[in-house]
Amino acid sequence: MPEIAVSRQDIFPTTIWSFDLAYLQPYFPLWLDVIRQLRAAQPQPAGRTIRRGWNSDTTLLQQPAFEPLHVAAQTVFGQVLQEMQLPGAIRFRVEGWVNLHEEGGFNMQHMHPNRLLSAAFYIQVPEGSNPVLFHDPRPAVKLGQVAGRGFNGGGLTAAQPALGQMLVFPNWLEHHVEPHPVSAPRISIGMNAVAA
Repeated sequence: MPEIAVSRQDIFPTTIWSFDLAYLQPYFPLWLDVIRQLRAAQPQPAGRTIRRGWNSDTTLLQQPAFEPLHVAAQTVFGQVLQEMQLPGAIRFRVEGWVNLHEEGGFNMQHMHPNRLLSAAFYIQVPEGSNPVLFHDPRPAVKLGQVAGRGFNGGGLTAAQPALGQMLVFPNWLEHHVEPHPVSAPRISIGMNAVAA
C-alpha cells in the first residue's frame, strides 16, 4: 500500500492549566486561621453551588493576609491570558472566595458566567479527596458511539487536587465536585479573572 499523506487541524481543544504554587505553603496556617475566623463571623454559606459545606463571599483576596496569593493569581491569570493569544491586552481584576467541603459536601455542576478565566487553589487536601470533574463542553459529542480520551472523545475529565496547586480553566467549562468522602475538610480558594 502506498504511503497516504495526512494533515490534521485540532479545532476545538480546551486547556486546563496546573500551576505549582507550593512556595506559598508557609502562609497556609495563617490563611486557615483567617478562614476559621471568617466562618465564625459569617456561619451561613454565601450560596452559589456548594452543598454541605461553607463558602465565603468573593472579597477574600482583599484581605491583607491573602496579598501573596492575590499577587500570584494576577501573575498566573496574566500568563494564561497571554498564552491564549487574545487580540489585545486585557485589563482584569481578581476575585476570590473560600470553598470548604465537609464530609459529604459537594459542588453542583456549574460554570462561572461573565468572567475571563476561573481557578481553584488548594490549601487543604486530605487524603481521599475527590477530583474536580470537568464536563465536555460540546453537547453533540454525546451522540458518539464510543468515548475516547483524545480530542474527539467525550465525557468527563478528572483533575485530582494537590496541596499548593492552582488549576486554571475557561470560565465556561462546566465542572462539579462529588461528595467529600473523609471527615477532615477539603479547602480551596476559588478565583475568577474579571474584566476591569
